[in-house]
Amino acid sequence: MTEQPAPLAQLIHHLHAQGRLRVWSVIVTILGELGEPEGGELSMSALLELCAALEIEPQAVRTAMSRLSKEGLVTGRRLGRQAFYRFSSAGLEQYYRAARQIYAAPRDIEHWCYGLIGLDVDLSELQKDCAAEPPLIFGARLACWPAAAMPEGLKPWRDRLVIFDSTPITFPDWARRQVFPALNAESCGVIARLCGALDGHVMTVPQARLTRLLLVHFWRRLVLRYPTIEAPLDDWPLARAHRALASLYPQLVQMSGGTPDCVTRFAYITKKY
Repeated sequence: MTEQPAPLAQLIHHLHAQGRLRVWSVIVTILGELGEPEGGELSMSALLELCAALEIEPQAVRTAMSRLSKEGLVTGRRLGRQAFYRFSSAGLEQYYRAARQIYAAPRDIEHWCYGLIGLDVDLSELQKDCAAEPPLIFGARLACWPAAAMPEGLKPWRDRLVIFDSTPITFPDWARRQVFPALNAESCGVIARLCGALDGHVMTVPQARLTRLLLVHFWRRLVLRYPTIEAPLDDWPLARAHRALASLYPQLVQMSGGTPDCVTRFAYITKKY
């Protein structure tokens, strides 16, 4: 196998170091990040070539594609001996819904609201109500959200909160460690660190495509699990990863031969709220 540049090799290592690899999830990222802007369709041979470079076995790819087909998320066609795959209408609907979060531009949020959660509140019920748009909850009892809009799921709990708009003077370590949703700081750190290492780094087209794919895959898994990207903390790992990827992404698109439409993803325009 061709030796990869050190940052790309580290990304591939991280892909396999997160427990059992969900190959179907990697394929979803491939179809969304590379397939959709390039006509919407990928051949099985191209998919196998990409996955081989990521050290994923062909049988694992075929099994994952079969699963996605059975679940109605992808559809395929044959042309001679070659098979081609794309998102189904249901898969495409899910892709567009997720893409609004995945490829959103970073924001600068200046004003925050805070809510001290009453001791009689069932946190598991509150978290369930707020699953689609969770506030950050520090130390299990201090919720915070952008002042411009309270999360919809939190509104029924308004009377159970002491709400204020004065930023706490300190956020001690114990509060940061007990944050909901619990953050995968390791993946955030990998994205931020390797985006910094790759800034200005020259790669071949295949190397740039793999790098772009992996960074977006890790980011996709983060942002769909932790949709509250920003926080009233200068060193918040999720926001740092977001800004690092948004800054590097245009370089990766150019080096990977990406379509012009891709350049508008992660449009690096910060907005104040």
